[in-house]
Amino acid sequence: MKDEKSAILLVDDSSTNNLLLQTVLEKNGFTTEVAFTGKDALKILKKKKISIILLDLMMPGMSGQEVLEAVKSNPETAQIPVLVVSAYNDRTEKERVMGMGANFFFEKPLRLNEVVDKVKEILG
Repeated sequence: MKDEKSAILLVDDSSTNNLLLQTVLEKNGFTTEVAFTGKDALKILKKKKISIILLDLMMPGMSGQEVLEAVKSNPETAQIPVLVVSAYNDRTEKERVMGMGANFFFEKPLRLNEVVDKVKEILG
């Protein structure tokens, strides 16, 4: 059963992508937090209990790879599952982020039902 006090953190510089994921996840009973930058995502992680992160790789300023590295290198957040969501579907990059600790890699355009199913699988 999911923890009602925790949320799914959506990290994408696209408001359209965040809104789409937020709508679908909340319709499935999940609570969400939204960040448009990597720095905002890290601020949210310090303040809120997050159960899973959906992370875009290509963002201005702090990239998704940098966010992933920061999350996985911090003992307080390292256990949070990170699902990468990216239009960047280069095999080498996919292998790199999985090697950095990402738990799954979704290619855009997203199949929303697959995202919801994977979140449910991870959160139980």
